[in-house]
Parts: sequence; C-alpha cells; structure tokens
Amino acid sequence: MPKLTVKRKPYTRSDGTRVKGSIFKIKDRGAKGRTPKSKQWFEPSVVTGWSKDLAQSTRINKVVRAHKGDLLASARSMQALSNVTTDSETCRKSKADANVLFKRYKRG
Repeated sequence: MPKLTVKRKPYTRSDGTRVKGSIFKIKDRGAKGRTPKSKQWFEPSVVTGWSKDLAQSTRINKVVRAHKGDLLASARSMQALSNVTTDSETCRKSKADANVLFKRYKRG
C-alpha cells in the first residue's frame, strides 16, 4: 500500500508549551474497522463443530465439550471468532455465546 502524507498543525498545550507542526509519511492502513482479505485469519487450535445454524444450547455444548469442560477457553475461542469474522450473523451469535460462557465462568 502507498504511504500517506500527514500534516500536523502547530498548537499550544495547556501548560503553555508550543508544539511545532510537522509533515511525515505513514503506511496506509486501509479503512477503519475493516480487515483486508490478506490479513483475515482465524485458525482455531481446537475444532469445535460450532455452526451458526445450530441452536444456542447446542453450539455452547459443542464448544465446551471440545475444550474439555474449560469454560474460559471456550469463551475466549468464541470471542476470537467474533473478533475476526466478517459475517454479521456469525459475529452476533459467537459474541452472544462468548458472553454466556463468560457469565457461567464467573458464577463458578
């Protein structure tokens, strides 16, 4: 990706210190909140059998069973999936599953 030129205006801080303006180049990071295709990754260390088409109780049971009963690891894997997916339905459902698992973990 090409470099972008950033121009900062000079300003005065609240304590009276003068900050000079500057011009510099930075790497173009693309649109905010959008992951480029080349950077989209998610390779789970545990294959859970989770699918957005299943009922929530079934999804959660599959994930917990795959993680051998470890609620925290299950919740983190669901959170990781929701963080990297570009499908809105998958994001919503995996985030909901992660929240349920985190609540169960906190209860003890």
